[in-house]
Amino acid sequence: MKDVKVTYFDMEGTAEAIRWLLSYGGQEFEDVRVGFADWPALKPKTPHGVMPLLEFDGKVYGQSFAICRYLGKKFGLGGKTLEEDLVIDQNTDFYADVRLKGIQSFWEPDASIKAVKQEALVKTVYPELLPKLDKIIRENNGHMALGRLTWADFVFAGFYEYFKQQSLIPDIDEKYPSFKKLRETVSSLPAIKKYLESKTK
Repeated sequence: MKDVKVTYFDMEGTAEAIRWLLSYGGQEFEDVRVGFADWPALKPKTPHGVMPLLEFDGKVYGQSFAICRYLGKKFGLGGKTLEEDLVIDQNTDFYADVRLKGIQSFWEPDASIKAVKQEALVKTVYPELLPKLDKIIRENNGHMALGRLTWADFVFAGFYEYFKQQSLIPDIDEKYPSFKKLRETVSSLPAIKKYLESKTK
């Protein structure tokens, strides 16, 4: 991979897993942060009208899960069989479903509708979905799939702090310690720790 560039807003969001995967693979990259004011001009020039974007070898790619899946396989974090890849994909897609519930509520522009959605999240949606996600992690030795480190762990961990903010559950770390532990497992990997330390300088 040559001339690698990750483009996203100046936040973790859905790009952090990509940054972490590249760091894990020892791949140098340019970390391009786009201001919200600059996004409207950039949006029409992107493949799908969304970020993050991964650029390398003169080509630009979109869709965070597709990028993470590609990088995961490239850096040895995929499944060893099609069936193992299926397990990784199903668990990651379930996490995406859970995440989407919070995102839809968080960005709802109508205050009254937002209040209804958020109440449903806390009282109905999350009590049903989060125990399932917790069970997946606990039954996989603290990982998202296969009982070992895969690219799915990077997707979960890279977005977790943002997910906590959207969840409206102030004690989520205490209720589901497996979530916090998985974030710590990935963020404490030497390459990721080095990347995170470089951000604070």
